[in-house]
Amino acid sequence: MSKIYENSLDTDIKKSKGIYYTPKIIVDYIVEKTLKNHDVIKNPYPRVLDISCGCGNFLLEAYDILYNLFEKNIYELADIYGKEYWQVDNIHNHVISNCIYGVDIDKEAIEILKKSLINKNKYLYIEKINIYCTDSLKKTWSNKFDYIIGNPPYIGHKGLDKKYKEYLMKNYNEVYRDKADLYFCFYKKIIDLLDDKGLASVITPRYFLESPSGKYLRNYIAKKADIKEIVDFLGANIFKNIGIASCIMTFCKKKIKKLEYVDVLKIMDESIKVDNIENLREFINNEGFKRFKVEQDSLKDEWIIINNIDKDFYNKIQQKCKYTLEDIAVSFQGIITGCDKAFILDKEDERINKIDSKLIKKWVKNKNIYKYVVKDSNYRLIYSNDIKDEKNNSIVIKECISKYREKLENRRECKNNIRKWYELQWGRDKKLFESVKIMYPYKSKENRFAIDYNNNFSSADVYSFIIKEEYKSEFSQEYLVGILNSSIYDKYFKLTAKKMSKTAYDYYPNKVMKIKIFKDNNYKEIENLSKNIIESLKKSSLDNESYVKIGHLQQKIDDLIKDSLEL
Repeated sequence: MSKIYENSLDTDIKKSKGIYYTPKIIVDYIVEKTLKNHDVIKNPYPRVLDISCGCGNFLLEAYDILYNLFEKNIYELADIYGKEYWQVDNIHNHVISNCIYGVDIDKEAIEILKKSLINKNKYLYIEKINIYCTDSLKKTWSNKFDYIIGNPPYIGHKGLDKKYKEYLMKNYNEVYRDKADLYFCFYKKIIDLLDDKGLASVITPRYFLESPSGKYLRNYIAKKADIKEIVDFLGANIFKNIGIASCIMTFCKKKIKKLEYVDVLKIMDESIKVDNIENLREFINNEGFKRFKVEQDSLKDEWIIINNIDKDFYNKIQQKCKYTLEDIAVSFQGIITGCDKAFILDKEDERINKIDSKLIKKWVKNKNIYKYVVKDSNYRLIYSNDIKDEKNNSIVIKECISKYREKLENRRECKNNIRKWYELQWGRDKKLFESVKIMYPYKSKENRFAIDYNNNFSSADVYSFIIKEEYKSEFSQEYLVGILNSSIYDKYFKLTAKKMSKTAYDYYPNKVMKIKIFKDNNYKEIENLSKNIIESLKKSSLDNESYVKIGHLQQKIDDLIKDSLEL
């Protein structure tokens, strides 16, 4: 029943509600990890909770494991606790009435779960069913739980309505701030509901491990819980057609005698398909994952979850470098037009000839940013923020912008009288774009830092930085792109970067601008090598020999960086 219902849901509905149903191998791994070794003799009333249970994939599996444990130990249970209650025919009732608890806002899913539990043996009596249709983040419980398992919903801050966000900010402010995701609140709820000797295991997006928005959640987990294990799938596509990078985290309440180390498992092959894995535990044991440990105490504001060799590499760079990019440069985002069709034109568009040339700017996007150089774009931006008078610029408004007036006027900034209807939504300070700057894409599979000498304006998927006045004599753009585009710095950044998918990393400035920078006696040579690379890349056509030459130049830069940082 659950499979039919899950498959019947529209993809947009799943996304809007944060519903991503869990593959069987994940369910099995989590339930076995938590429940398989439960001692039913010591505790014959284990409480198992899934606070976002849906159709009950986790709880139905938990039922099976608990039923088998009780059946296997029924005679010993009867001897200790009484033969009248502890009979095989009462196990079904006992598990459902005393052990299984679930909550979800989806009424249909809840009804399916109740029927599925009853149908485990529909001829036997059940005293009560502890499955509730309500918002688990608002529900209060009178008891704690021995085990909490599941797959909480993932909804970004933009997907929640204002009133609900206000509720979360008030009641979950220890973890939910800024650009937090809904599942951050579920982590807090789970920790708070865990018994002092309880154990939790959930699968969620892995973004909180590295993202700046996850800082408060990381702090809460470090303060309130001991992490036993992190299974990191990195960019592997665990949930079909979703593209969410995931991890399984298993943890318990913080103890006086805390766990010293966290077991970390990172998947080796991110291209693997879930359908090709029959049993996750066996796949892990057969070396499908890299294994290492990190110290529990090392998990503070920023979690550096890397092995000892990588940690030594990372720490050397952190310690050897005097500056951060933030110290020496000012970062800014590209322009948000609010309606590209109104402001972006093909450079061959005849209308450009009718527009005041002062309003036309070169326009680049993510795909135009390469290592070292910005490739020419076929598009131009109408920088309408420079229009001071509609009447004197009637041609550009009539020919290009006015046909989208209704959409433009509907923008929040226009409704609040912050922008005139024909202005860009966020035009930034144009002086920043009309200067030599270093540009980089906000999402990329590798470091791509390029010098823009041509006053390009960019879309919001590109970030830039300019060197501060007081550092212009200390650092050149050529030197900075030389080290930033090196294989050394590519590895250094990715060790703590937020991984978005199998091939993409997040390059938001809150992380990029923390990159450490050094300057020593290799400065001039690195700068000159970088200039040579840029000159080679500027040529209209490059043959294989040119690329080989560029590769050799980059290798020299890499070697100089290794020398400087003693790597």
